[in-house]
Amino acid sequence: MNGRDSGPERYLTQVARTNYSSLIDTWHAAGHTEHARACAQLAVAQGVWTHPLQRDRDHLADLTADPLPDPSRFWFVDHLEQRFPEIQAEIRGVLAAPGNPVQPTVEDDWLLQAGSWRQAYLFRDGRWQEETCRHLPVTRAILAEIPEVTTFSPGVILVSRLTPGTRIMPHCGSTNAVLRIHLPITVPPGAWIRVADQTLTWQEGRCLIFDDSFEHEVGHEGTEDRVVLILDIAHPDLDQRHRERLLANRPSPEERILAFLRQRGIAQVSLCDGDVLLTPEPAMADLADRYLTSAGLAGAELDGDQVHWRPAPEPG
Repeated sequence: MNGRDSGPERYLTQVARTNYSSLIDTWHAAGHTEHARACAQLAVAQGVWTHPLQRDRDHLADLTADPLPDPSRFWFVDHLEQRFPEIQAEIRGVLAAPGNPVQPTVEDDWLLQAGSWRQAYLFRDGRWQEETCRHLPVTRAILAEIPEVTTFSPGVILVSRLTPGTRIMPHCGSTNAVLRIHLPITVPPGAWIRVADQTLTWQEGRCLIFDDSFEHEVGHEGTEDRVVLILDIAHPDLDQRHRERLLANRPSPEERILAFLRQRGIAQVSLCDGDVLLTPEPAMADLADRYLTSAGLAGAELDGDQVHWRPAPEPG
């Protein structure tokens, strides 16, 4: 696409990236890797991206494109690795205790092709998540000494736990303005990650840094859980203007709720005695009513891959 600096061209490029991304993700989710790769190559040929394995939707062209940056470039890597025994001991202890904060992922569950993926956020939306941090005070204190992963980070800090047999499908992060750090806590044999065209295994206590705007996937063919502490940092080549924009655009919890409501056609959400109550917007309620009525149903319920239909009562 030529003339990409103009407003209309930027918009068209963004629409093309969004639609291509959705199609490529769909092919990967269906297991049709060859179709996903063909779509990526076509997108590059049409000028949507410059590399078939780097398919971020919010792309800054001036940033160095390196799938696996050298960890020695970052001062805090030594700090994290020196304090690793404390971090590892605390996280392992918490995960072994009942009532630990690591729960099944919700936002990223569409990436899960098999197994179980559980996460707990220590930091997101520009603030510490106190409910998780109270379980991990040592880890929080160590990370608070690194402004790159908190004060100046537009991303998250979280604990990620995969059970044996887990597979996370190939995907790309939304922007090349953020790099991702993995500090491996527990890495049994059989766990691996592919970033672009390189397949790697983690080493406990050694930081792995990658640009997740490049395609990556994770597999776990071992026999014990794999646990990683994940941290995000701004790309080191990011200029001050873009850095400030990223930090300013960190959504608040209220903004996340608002986006959730708007994206799903929900007028109201509330908690009542531990239950989540959702009220659809009128247009969504009307659509559901028309669908159910035309099918002769009073309700439908999803249970994994199964659907339970509730027939409408007979007239009279």
